[in-house]
Amino acid sequence: MRGHDPELLTTKDISRMFKVNRATVAAWVKSGKIPAIKTFGGHARFHRGDVLNTIHAGQLPIPRELQPEHPLILIIDDHPSILKSLSRLIVTRYPAIRVDTAGNGVDALLKIGRDIPHVVILDLLMPKMDGVEVIRRLKSEPIYAGIRILAMSGYVKDEKAILKAGADAFFEKGARLKELLDLLPTYIQTLKNSVEAGPVPM
Repeated sequence: MRGHDPELLTTKDISRMFKVNRATVAAWVKSGKIPAIKTFGGHARFHRGDVLNTIHAGQLPIPRELQPEHPLILIIDDHPSILKSLSRLIVTRYPAIRVDTAGNGVDALLKIGRDIPHVVILDLLMPKMDGVEVIRRLKSEPIYAGIRILAMSGYVKDEKAILKAGADAFFEKGARLKELLDLLPTYIQTLKNSVEAGPVPM
């Protein structure tokens, strides 16, 4: 077996790719979540094709380096009108990014498990799972550490709780929507390279 085979990944490669520690990778191997082979020295190796098949089967989220070039924003809100209007504003102003939506926290976590967004924009008050709980769950998983979380609420008094939970910023619905749109490039590093002409005036 050739340890330098480009089609074979090491435990360190998998750890870096999915932003988890080596103990987590070992647990994935032990549970059968990700196929591995052993070298004569007892080290785990992973066929690149097997890793991709595991991702496509939905057992692991898509690592950031394997995602499409354009950044992804996930908007989570239980009001369809807000999902529609905010999505339209973002793609109109920043055509280089992708936008997905979810109507509640449970559906949002399922989507994040399949395709990790660069930014999550979420409401605080939602059915099934509120915004604070969504943030706590994301913060409890190292693989989601790179997600920037922008929280929205119609109540300014919610700002302290949402920032304490781990949100990167808080925006009051309506009053600070334009500010949220203005600041999106600062939360998506790759957007700075892909939007050369600057934002479209509102």
